[in-house]
Formats: sequence, structure tokens, C-alpha cells
Amino acid sequence: MGNPTLEEFRRWLQTEIAALDSANQSSIEEERLLQLETALQEAMAFSAAWKLRTEASIPPTVRERSVRLLSDGPQTQNENQSSVKCNSCDTLIDDDLGFCPVCGETR
Repeated sequence: MGNPTLEEFRRWLQTEIAALDSANQSSIEEERLLQLETALQEAMAFSAAWKLRTEASIPPTVRERSVRLLSDGPQTQNENQSSVKCNSCDTLIDDDLGFCPVCGETR
């Protein structure tokens, strides 16, 4: 079993919406239904935008740098852990992390 596709995600969302779609819903169920419907709309909009960009020979994704720092305070290092420098933003990150917590760059 591989990674799910966007189409499988959309089908799963539709199944979850159908399971919650009843007349007597609690406020929690109504909120969950709204989340699922919003996610389905976003998935459909993403597919349409991807298709349009691909047809227009525009790269569908562009890797951007972080637009803000998460912390301006001093960074303290734990001496027992080794760290490496992020290739994208030069932040020191723990060696056991697979990504930079500041910019999201994967290692």
C-alpha cells in the first residue's frame, strides 16, 4: 500500500461527509462537517489550479523561504545533542530532526 493520492483523499472526505450528513447534528458534528467540506473544496481548488498551471507551462509549486522567524530570542544548545545547519536558512537544528523547524526545509 503506497501513499494515498489526492483523488483518494477526496473520496475519503466525501465518505466522511456522507457519514456525518444527518438532520440532528451536535455542534461538534456540525463543526467537523464544516471542516470536511472546506477540506474537500480546497482539494478540488488545488486540483483545478494544478491543472491550469501545468497546461500553461507554469511550475505548479515554487519553493519559498520562510517569511518570518518563529523566535527572535537567544538559541540555547543542549550539549548532549549534536546539531547541523539548515541548508536553506542557516539555523542550527537538532541532528535527529528530519526538517528545519524555522523554514520547513527537509534534510
